[in-house]
Amino acid sequence: MAKDKKFIDCVHSLNRIREEILPLFEQAIYDSDVSYKNPHLDKCWEVLDCHSTECSIYKASSEGLRCWQAVGTYCGKVIQGDFVQKYENCKECQVFKDAVPTLTEELGEHFNNMIFLLNKQRQIIQENSKNLAKLNADLVSSFEQLDTKNREIQTLMITDKLTGLYNRHHLSRVMDDEISRHHRLNKDLIVLMADIDKFKSYNDTYGHVEGDKMLSGLGKIIASNIRKYDKAFRYGGEEFLIIFPYTNMDMAYIIADRIRKSFSETTFEINKKGKSMNVSRTISMGINILNKDHTMETFIKQADDALYQAKAMGGNTVLRYVDE
Repeated sequence: MAKDKKFIDCVHSLNRIREEILPLFEQAIYDSDVSYKNPHLDKCWEVLDCHSTECSIYKASSEGLRCWQAVGTYCGKVIQGDFVQKYENCKECQVFKDAVPTLTEELGEHFNNMIFLLNKQRQIIQENSKNLAKLNADLVSSFEQLDTKNREIQTLMITDKLTGLYNRHHLSRVMDDEISRHHRLNKDLIVLMADIDKFKSYNDTYGHVEGDKMLSGLGKIIASNIRKYDKAFRYGGEEFLIIFPYTNMDMAYIIADRIRKSFSETTFEINKKGKSMNVSRTISMGINILNKDHTMETFIKQADDALYQAKAMGGNTVLRYVDE
């Protein structure tokens, strides 16, 4: 009789496991929140007659609360750690034992613990992924900012602060590239030298601050009249240089004369001894076209020779270099 009862109990237990536990594993494939609903769960503070407000779950209202899964519970007059740290001790606690009166409940709670740990691990992975994504985004942003700063520094290194044009330091590299491209593609290359007429007397009369304003104004006029692939430089003092790639002499002359005319029509307001006046100046320009015998130095020097010939003729003109 006893054996028959034991057999019947075993069959009953297996049936409960088949009906209550096994389906949970299938459900867990698509539902990470699945859990075994244990009717024997009790509130630990009631079972143990605990009244410690230091406990993280004391009088918590959540249904299905398992004290062995909660962090910071107060047991044995000690604040406990997380699940992994305290579970072995929790299994010996009366609260846990009351919750698993049969094998079915014990398997159910083991299942719940497994899901709990998997979800914890998933949360850690998700958090790490978020942190990694943020770190990656921050790294990309830092590289972009560094690249932007680097380009800004590079731009500052090759830019004349007063006029906003390229500086003479940058000229050699650009001119070398343009001359090489000219020889490779057999395309015309023009260089222009420009100088403000009677600029020294302007500086002597009105001061260097006003002179700087005029230089800055000429820089803006040049920048607004050249094409996007032309390159303009402050060559030194009141001298400017412009490179015209893929440009014949006629087109270069048209652009140069447009700059000359625009500058001559521009007035600069000056306050001297309490009086306001508008003053203007003119510019002279020399143009040269590259030939196969030119070095960079002779190419520029001949344009400069044409410039000073234009000045000798009275200024405010554009003159092409002609080999005598």
